[in-house]
Amino acid sequence: EGHTVTDHSIFRDHAARYEQEFLDDLKSLGIRMPSVLTRVSEYIEEIVEFVQTLIKKGMAYESNGSVYFNVAQFSTCHQYCKLRPECAMNTKLGEEGEGALGSSGEKKSQSDFALWKKSKKGEPQWDSPWGYGRPGWHIECSAMSGELLGNNFDIHGGGSDL
Repeated sequence: EGHTVTDHSIFRDHAARYEQEFLDDLKSLGIRMPSVLTRVSEYIEEIVEFVQTLIKKGMAYESNGSVYFNVAQFSTCHQYCKLRPECAMNTKLGEEGEGALGSSGEKKSQSDFALWKKSKKGEPQWDSPWGYGRPGWHIECSAMSGELLGNNFDIHGGGSDL
């Protein structure tokens, strides 16, 4: 029945429960509390701006209300997967990452990935230049960390903690 959800506070309430459990676990393990806690829903404007910048630079494109990162275009001037070259163009990893949320023929290439996904009924959604949707998980860390740490920082886990 999730597709019938219209009150989107249910998503924040659900996330808040697990966020509190995480913080309780940190405390019980004697781990120092984070100095900053980020929530994607609080960075939607920055994410949209980040995606718009990538489109302007020719590194992303809109397709049917979603926006995808153009891996082939990026690779013409940058080394894609510099830290883990064995992951480059690995479509199996892409399928694992996007799973059922992946494309249904909207992408130019199987290696491209979602920066902004057109929302489906019952999903959290925000307005954007491409219509209602939500961030793809690939862009969330980039936008939030860039906002908090600036454009240059040394270490990023790249979702290895997920």
